[in-house]
Amino acid sequence: MSDFDVVVIGAGMGGMVAANYLASLGIKTLVVEQSHHTGGNMSGFTRKGYYFDGGDQSFESLGIVFPILAELDLYDRFVWTKCRYRMQSADFDFFIDSFDQVEEALQTAFPEEKGIKPLFREVRRVSQFIDTNCTPWEFPLIHHFSFKHLLKLLPYLPKLQRWLKFSYREKVCSLIRNPYLRNWFTHIGYYRMPFIFFAGFWHLWMKDYWYPQGGMQHFHDLLAQRFIQAGGMLRLNTQVTRIESDSGKVTALETSEGERISAKRFIYGGDYKRLVWELTEPTLWESGFRAKIKEARLTEAILNVYLGLRRSPTEVGDTLKAPHVFYFPNYQVIFPDQFSPRDVHRSMWVALNHFGLDNPNAAPPGQTTVVLQTYSSYFWENCWLNGSSAYPRSTLYRQFKNEIGMHLVETAEHILPGLKQSIEYFEVGTPLSLERFTLNTEGSTGGWCYDTELSPVFRLPGLNLIHTPLSNLLTCGHYSVWPGGVISACLSGKIVANLTAGRKPFAPLKLTG
Repeated sequence: MSDFDVVVIGAGMGGMVAANYLASLGIKTLVVEQSHHTGGNMSGFTRKGYYFDGGDQSFESLGIVFPILAELDLYDRFVWTKCRYRMQSADFDFFIDSFDQVEEALQTAFPEEKGIKPLFREVRRVSQFIDTNCTPWEFPLIHHFSFKHLLKLLPYLPKLQRWLKFSYREKVCSLIRNPYLRNWFTHIGYYRMPFIFFAGFWHLWMKDYWYPQGGMQHFHDLLAQRFIQAGGMLRLNTQVTRIESDSGKVTALETSEGERISAKRFIYGGDYKRLVWELTEPTLWESGFRAKIKEARLTEAILNVYLGLRRSPTEVGDTLKAPHVFYFPNYQVIFPDQFSPRDVHRSMWVALNHFGLDNPNAAPPGQTTVVLQTYSSYFWENCWLNGSSAYPRSTLYRQFKNEIGMHLVETAEHILPGLKQSIEYFEVGTPLSLERFTLNTEGSTGGWCYDTELSPVFRLPGLNLIHTPLSNLLTCGHYSVWPGGVISACLSGKIVANLTAGRKPFAPLKLTG
């Protein structure tokens, strides 16, 4: 006899959305999570009186996240801050509030450049496409599917075929004659990100990035609380080390403590490479697919520097003027790897993230917190002089990561002068840290690479890896649906919950009582 109707492995966004839907439908559901709290890459932590968002600093809705939260009766339990973005370099300093504002600032910075206007003309077309099909609060094609809504996409199909290619981004960005600026436009964002995402980010930065006041961990704590109130069971500090199967079905899970947990159905919300290469029998997967998953490129890892400052939230907020500030010391766009030089992070862009006014209890009175971020590599300097995340964190590793973290502080001082002298608390999270706390391979932040030629998930029509060779095991999270991120993780949670419950993938949740 099974212990549960459904067991969900992993308490990130996808897993917790799925679990909430299932519990609300009266299905006996257990969530097991290897960490001491829920949230995955969206989780936060508190150290010595300072709260930090550990990975994601805000997220989009795109007509998916907010409607799902509303269905779960969670949207109105938060106060949402609309995030503002600012970009600064030696040549420009502008807010991403409108296309006119961005174009004017860039044209002022580069008066001889004739390619800015035609480049953004195509970017605006993508923005118009997004506006035509969804708002932050509604995505009719997904939540209220009809052929009428589907027909609205037909005129865009030829454009979508172009927009979904990185080569088209290279072509459009070649309109920029300044070689440094052309390189910047061609490569900012994730590695080889197709044009639709490059343009889409400009749209989302203007209209659709949000922060739940109180912090990301508060957001996930309420998601977990709702699940438990609906009758679900949550077990933290429980790591699944084996998925046992027989005759094409999962029979039980084995944990690191040797416990076996059985259920009728299972949902896996964790790292997909780990699912294929560590947790399940190799013979379940086609050898070619298994090899493809092993070699598949992931989205970039992030280097995080967590700062508790002897400055007030108002002072820092007045200086930054936006929750998210990108500073570019140059127009290189570097994706570090194992061969990058030791000083590579000195040449990197830095994002300064500050939500002090939205989290009044995130620091002692009169102080605030800032998180610095940039791209990094798990394998850099032979895995950060530590070998891998599997090895104990050595003194050398701790000293080294602090040294590199200070490189970001020095760059950030272009935006916050005197930053180094005002640091009261200092912590650095490397790609090894993220892999250890989330089990995301190499500290990946957004699932598979966004390049359509490199992603193992980019295959029409489904663009997903939800189904597995085991008939009672589905997957969710940012590895299961392309492209990865908070939006797709959230949507995948709803889809797999409905499929697990024998419902249509996008069926609305109708709460009773």
